[in-house]
Amino acid sequence: MILTGTMALWAATTTILYTLILGPAVLLLSLFSKSGRSPYKIGRFWAWLIMKTNGVGVRVEGLEKIDRERSYVFMSNHSSNLDPLAVAWKLSHPLRFIGKQSLEKIPLFGWAARRAKVIFIDRSDSPKSIARINQAIRELRDGISAYFFAEGTRNVAGKLQAFKKGGVVLALKAKLPIVPVTILGGHKLFPKRALRIKPGTMSVIVGDPIDTSPYDEGDRDMVLEKVRSVIFQNLRDHGMVDSAKG
Repeated sequence: MILTGTMALWAATTTILYTLILGPAVLLLSLFSKSGRSPYKIGRFWAWLIMKTNGVGVRVEGLEKIDRERSYVFMSNHSSNLDPLAVAWKLSHPLRFIGKQSLEKIPLFGWAARRAKVIFIDRSDSPKSIARINQAIRELRDGISAYFFAEGTRNVAGKLQAFKKGGVVLALKAKLPIVPVTILGGHKLFPKRALRIKPGTMSVIVGDPIDTSPYDEGDRDMVLEKVRSVIFQNLRDHGMVDSAKG
């Protein structure tokens, strides 16, 4: 119990420290970076520091399937707060994460994340959310890509939930390929409602890009099922079929 409390305190203290040190740097660089690439690089370093400090490694498969100079809409499952850190660290594309608006209100973190071009969405205000998404579409070029955690919130124990349609709708509007990403292991190291981060290794599996050019918004349900089925199959192939049902 004492060890668990110590590890939880270590994770919280170091994360706050890294945020206090690197947050102002993100804010400063954002004044000189219209694309947001430079602030995002500091955000990737922040993610790497947290993962390394807590003994979390990440294996990645399938990076050869994507072009660093091309923009995509990435969509993945989500079972842990380690998931965005893992993909930010391992995917070379500057990512525009889609996050809930409550995160934007966290002092310093929210300000820095906004400057790093995180797209905060208020699900209770659809017109405002649509306006932010449309602005993001205009910025998705030259490798800058959107990233959706398609379940909308963290699942419990890795159990795959229904997918939200926002990522598919954006991809269809922007005519960008969708890349299904499967994240494994995060829920074992830092599950929902946990305070400590356990050391260990996560896996990130990058799927084949799904071309959206033949489809329109009326096909969004079919395209969404294509994305979800790839992620479900990967979960099943890696022995998570029971927890992936639902």
